[in-house]
Amino acid sequence: MIYQEMKVTITGESFTQFGKRILISQIQFSTLEAIFEVDEAVQRKLDLHRRAEIREFIIDSVSEGDFYFSPFIFSSRGAIHEVPEGGELPPGSKIYILDGQHRTYALISAISHLRARKETEEEMGHFSEAKKLQSQIDKLKAYPVTIQIYLNLETNEERQLFNDINTKRKEPHVGLVMKYDQRDEYAELTRVIASQLESKMEIEATLSRITVNSTALTSLTIMRRCLIALFEGKITAKTGKAQLGELKKDEILTIARTFFEAWLKIFPKKMTNRKTFTSGYSGIQIALAQTVQQLHRHHEIPFEEAIDHTLRLKMDCTWKHDDELFAHIYDPVKKRVKNHSTTNAIQKTALQFKRKIEGGILHDTK
Repeated sequence: MIYQEMKVTITGESFTQFGKRILISQIQFSTLEAIFEVDEAVQRKLDLHRRAEIREFIIDSVSEGDFYFSPFIFSSRGAIHEVPEGGELPPGSKIYILDGQHRTYALISAISHLRARKETEEEMGHFSEAKKLQSQIDKLKAYPVTIQIYLNLETNEERQLFNDINTKRKEPHVGLVMKYDQRDEYAELTRVIASQLESKMEIEATLSRITVNSTALTSLTIMRRCLIALFEGKITAKTGKAQLGELKKDEILTIARTFFEAWLKIFPKKMTNRKTFTSGYSGIQIALAQTVQQLHRHHEIPFEEAIDHTLRLKMDCTWKHDDELFAHIYDPVKKRVKNHSTTNAIQKTALQFKRKIEGGILHDTK
């Protein structure tokens, strides 16, 4: 991109798609920040939580390596004039964002956060750390953004395109993300553990949901949620960097594997028979991981010891749908548990497990 007397020349290639002219280019984010605009008549309201999630992803990624975004989509509303090398945007003109609003504002927010941290480090005399933060800021400002600009859309066409993008576009299947995502620490840990357990239990590697007739005990997606509950105590959606404390990688792997192998001792022999037993349900499995985390934290005992205590459930729980431990989620009409994977249900199930286990511990110490 070249600046000439405030006129912006966008180098790229122009094409015709469905009768509409489009300019494809790649520009530095600092330049994009100066020329983009949001029209609230076309765009939805900014989701601050979503912006924060993406910002944290950007900050984590830029400190460790690179990150990638799909193309951002804009409309120039006739302001860009096509030239042989791409297009020219006259002084004072803007391009209007149709897809990429949250990513754009997250990048702006990430730069702002890094600048604030840099100033703090400088004031504390930590100039080496401040220098690292400045390099990250520079990297984000120079981040190459691939953009697709519609040159002559009417406002009603922009609204239609925005609607199509946000209602008809499908995100990658979560099962496939679990299978191939290299950026998610928990996904990577899950894949390693699953490969070690494949000879001991059947694990669904692609689908995120398991049907009642599935022969798989669990899935990669459910295992990931179990690991988050196990190490962080979180049972809601988790994004960003894993919070694993001072645990070393080999310790994490050992604890994770021990937890999943304990299922084979705790659950009934026909553990995948979901019509009879609850052991194959995601909410039950996540609640068990949450129980281990709570025992570890509340009693200040090692993870392995907490996992050992869960073996008591083999004697104290039938794992059948009508077991007293599942009374809070049991439907007497349908004669099975329901809504077992809601946040509230998982918390209550974990509490039931914990009380049963702690009751046994107290009995043993008498």
